[in-house]
Amino acid sequence: MTTEQMVEAHSPSADPLRTDPLRTDPPRTDADGELRAVGDYRLIALLVGACATGVVAWYNPDRLASDTDQHNRWVIYAMIAVVLGAAAGEAFGFGIARWRELRAIRRVRLIEVLPMVTAVIGAAAVLLWVAPQFVGDNVVTSRGWLMTLVAVVGVLPTAAALATIQRVARRPLPGSIGAQLAMLMHLRRTLARLLNQLGLIVILVMAVNGAAWADNQAHNAALFSGAVGSLVVGVMYVPAATTLRRRAATFVARNFSLDAAEPAGLLAAAEDQAKLEKLLGLDQTTFSEMKAGLVILTPFVASALSTFIDL
Repeated sequence: MTTEQMVEAHSPSADPLRTDPLRTDPPRTDADGELRAVGDYRLIALLVGACATGVVAWYNPDRLASDTDQHNRWVIYAMIAVVLGAAAGEAFGFGIARWRELRAIRRVRLIEVLPMVTAVIGAAAVLLWVAPQFVGDNVVTSRGWLMTLVAVVGVLPTAAALATIQRVARRPLPGSIGAQLAMLMHLRRTLARLLNQLGLIVILVMAVNGAAWADNQAHNAALFSGAVGSLVVGVMYVPAATTLRRRAATFVARNFSLDAAEPAGLLAAAEDQAKLEKLLGLDQTTFSEMKAGLVILTPFVASALSTFIDL
């Protein structure tokens, strides 16, 4: 065999089992494609939300104001509005991702979470309908309605995800004790992440309403929007958090009761039970969770205090 024949025999094209030597990345799987798609969808939702609120802010008359302070206030308002739209869009994608993730745990039909979504829309509509009686007719504008609409649409998937957590926690969890504990911890982490997402939306809604007006009008708008946002978040969060806490308490009572503990190991068993209860959030109340998350109370109380201080 000549040298040329030996080289040809050992070349990559001659070996049918040899793959392309330049290909170093692992083969693409369906899961990888789904992850890329989820990231793309959330980015698109973020950009759509930012563009929507940016267009609304662009048509604010203060943009063309000759007064420098008024124009500068519009710049701040526009920046906050764009951030609000981006956050609402990201929350929309985040809520859908969490909802699909929770549906993989237990099949929950869309019609089962529809009442919660309807309640959020109804509560927001009623509170905005009575807004002129609290902040004045001149403060409630079409631009404010559109900003609120973007924020409400952004949190609807989060409302569906929270309703799904409630549905999952209503029924006994499947699997072994370890599997049930892992699922409870996962549900609690998801609940906390959804709460943080809602808290950001509430703060930005307060900020954009406060930046849209001057003096007392800004304080009234921020105070009322904080109260409305807090109430809507409470409507979404309280049922899911309460149901999950009851399910966790039932799990601890059934599987980690102190009744069967030996006297010598009773103290250690009690300490382990206390650690487990803390891990599952049983040492807190729904109110303390919302307070610790700086979602419900802090924006509302801060705006109220600022109003009273200025008075």
